[in-house]
Amino acid sequence: MKKENLVANTEAAPLEPNALPFDPALPGTALLHQPTQLREILSHLLADWLGPEANLLASRVAIRHIVPGKRCSAELELTLGPEMDAPADHRRLLAKIYSEDQGAKVYETLRELRRHGFGTGRFIVPQPIAYDPASHLLLLDWVEGQLLSSLLLAAPDVSQRIEGAAAWLLSLHTCGVTSGRRYTFSRHLHTLNIWRQLLTEVFPEDEHRMSDLLGWIEERGRALSGWTPGPTHRDFSPEHLVVHGDQLAGLDFDEFCQYDPLFDVAHFAAHLRFLGLTHFGSLRRFDWLADRFQASYKAGTQQYSTERVRLYEAISYFKLARIVAVVQRPKGWEWIGAALLREALGRVTA
Repeated sequence: MKKENLVANTEAAPLEPNALPFDPALPGTALLHQPTQLREILSHLLADWLGPEANLLASRVAIRHIVPGKRCSAELELTLGPEMDAPADHRRLLAKIYSEDQGAKVYETLRELRRHGFGTGRFIVPQPIAYDPASHLLLLDWVEGQLLSSLLLAAPDVSQRIEGAAAWLLSLHTCGVTSGRRYTFSRHLHTLNIWRQLLTEVFPEDEHRMSDLLGWIEERGRALSGWTPGPTHRDFSPEHLVVHGDQLAGLDFDEFCQYDPLFDVAHFAAHLRFLGLTHFGSLRRFDWLADRFQASYKAGTQQYSTERVRLYEAISYFKLARIVAVVQRPKGWEWIGAALLREALGRVTA
């Protein structure tokens, strides 16, 4: 396997069962410790995909990402052949294990998106292969390429890639898919208030300013209502877009819903600036790319609202502050979280 073809965490290597995680809230992770049972389940689930002549001999696991209590993503390297000592073929899959039946919804979402133009061509989404309700295990075909976030950090000029990201997103928003849960701004406000309580424990000195921020978000959100819900990724970022030549593949549809599509525009721009903050110490590092992304998207639609995008940028920075300060806590999380909160608050007076 070529390292440049891995979609995430290029240093990950297959792990032995005793080194793999087990999360009681994710019962399917027990399969990772039971190679024989895992192989039997995979052989059954993948029978049509592998073909009648295929013989699954073994599978090895490399953990890609885990959110305790919610989901675990892993790369599966499958060994296919007549017997263990004979020449073998190797295939790769992405496996996602959920705490509940979210994987079934993602499976149907991807099927629907592929029926609406994302199955072939320049803009695609992964092919969903199988879902096992007993273990909440979703299997997806492997997407070749490099994460856009990695290219942003390595390439001197990625402006065309950024414009491609805007075009991919615009295609999603106009694809015509009407399935998926209906998300509302009221529900969004409820979530933000939960996050405010968590962030107040970390940044008590900012309690009043965070309350003011959420008050402004609610006021502006109510005033800017009336938009038409559409297919929305709701977690779109440079880490969820894979580049392979001229082809772009969107990843991670766990949050897909019918909402205001402009939330995706603001969320992506905020994550571009977040990359600049975490890797170069400056939220302004990728300002020009964020501006280019938004301008490119705006040029392709008549439904753009600068005020709504600014509102959703405030929400996105608030979300990132919560992830950094409450969930991940990387090195330097205090100043990173504080900078993100200041950026969110800055949208109130911008």
